Amino acid sequence: MPPKTLQKTQRTHICLSLVFASAALLSGCGGDGSNGQASVSGSVVSTQETQTLQVSPVQNCSSGDLPEGPVQGRVPIEDRTSGRSEQGYNCNLKKIGQFQGEGASWVNPVYKNCAYMATAFAGTLSKKMQGVQVVDVSKPEAPAYVESLTSTAFQAGTWESLKVNPERQLLAGVAGGPIEGLGFIDIYDISGDCTHPRLLNGLAGSLSVPANFIGHEGNFSPDGNTYWSTSSAGGTITAIDISKPASPRIVYIGNSLLPNHGFSFNADGTRMYLTSAAPAGVIILDVSDIQNRKPLPIIKPVGQIFWQDGNISQHTIPVFYQGKPRLIVVDEFGTGATRILDISDETKPTILSKIRLQIQQPAHVDLRQKDLGNNGLFGYEAHYCSVDRTNDPQALACGYFQSGVRVFDIRNPLQPKEIAYYNPPAQTGKTAVLPGSEHAGSPAGYGPSVSDVQNLGLGVPTKLSIGPDLSADWCSSPPEFRGNQLWVTCQDNGFMVLQFERGVYPFQ
Repeated sequence: MPPKTLQKTQRTHICLSLVFASAALLSGCGGDGSNGQASVSGSVVSTQETQTLQVSPVQNCSSGDLPEGPVQGRVPIEDRTSGRSEQGYNCNLKKIGQFQGEGASWVNPVYKNCAYMATAFAGTLSKKMQGVQVVDVSKPEAPAYVESLTSTAFQAGTWESLKVNPERQLLAGVAGGPIEGLGFIDIYDISGDCTHPRLLNGLAGSLSVPANFIGHEGNFSPDGNTYWSTSSAGGTITAIDISKPASPRIVYIGNSLLPNHGFSFNADGTRMYLTSAAPAGVIILDVSDIQNRKPLPIIKPVGQIFWQDGNISQHTIPVFYQGKPRLIVVDEFGTGATRILDISDETKPTILSKIRLQIQQPAHVDLRQKDLGNNGLFGYEAHYCSVDRTNDPQALACGYFQSGVRVFDIRNPLQPKEIAYYNPPAQTGKTAVLPGSEHAGSPAGYGPSVSDVQNLGLGVPTKLSIGPDLSADWCSSPPEFRGNQLWVTCQDNGFMVLQFERGVYPFQ
């Protein structure tokens, strides 16, 4: 129901929980400088910077592949201007199927034989296919469009909130609009035929019930009874009870006190691993009050770690190695790394290793400035990753801005190595036919170019770019392992089925 129609007791609970959560978080942000940590502006900033790890490039590609040049992850300015990048680059991964549509938004999940491809709010006036596109992947060689989901939030653009909960077989997302959205969440039943999701919280036509505060990111609790929404701009955290999907209701509104981003949970949903946008890092929160539906819920801080060699941490993935808890964290800016943390002691997380491509290394700042000047705000960073399994994971697949889809062997988390990549063909000159692509038409695509933001950081732009040249795609969505395939979505190329070559994966 809309926040303004909540009963008086519910309003009181929400307001009190906001105050209590803020006080609790404030009291938990201090640090005494011990154990390699220092207190900076009330937050703990890690000074235990492990040696920058450059992941070794793939050693051998398959016959017929089109490998990239000598600098791992780079799409050189020469390839962008000559048209070479329009052929793409691949090594040990090849495309076997594709549905491009009109392009895609930031995060696009898959479930069973279905792919759900969100589209950009900015293209609403020119898109032929609005909202979220349903793609049938029963035949991986020929993914087929089925229908468009145009309920309120999905029509407005789901940004990074479109997620699936396999436990309850639900698809949901909040309205993200151009960057942040207000009010709406859409919840669909995908338990039957996943190619025809059924809106559960709809009113007349496709209008859904408002039950969200500010939306940008979102995800389910593991049991699927709570949908959480966060907002990067204001640090808002909203918990929505969806135990009855037809009537979702807000049960908590609080604030992380720092701009936040994506998140994940432990198995029982009592711990939230929340990324911080500024400074980059992770905040571990006890959310058991919300999970257990206590009447006056409080979110309590448990631990945190921040770093300075990266910007805007994007999301987290909890995994276990030989029963020991680890956390994979991705930075989406500032040539930040994908990091593997040790969270055995939740109060004092530590960095075990970092994954950086060659093009992300400090020594190549001049190459990045040459390459990225006219292709939008984002550089050669990762955005969303996934693992093949959460217990003793063997492989990590990451979608990168401009560097494509990269796959790493992480059986030894201290020595990850790259085994395959697929950087799809650049869609140069096709902006007009890709109104659904955030890259082609969103403020992020047309905003300050990377060369405008000094050292790929968060400085004030000195000029505005003329718009994206689409000389390399933005593969911002999490790839999903499907046997010897990866199901991926990139913003310009849309949904693709990639297949590993010559037995590179699964490992024998």
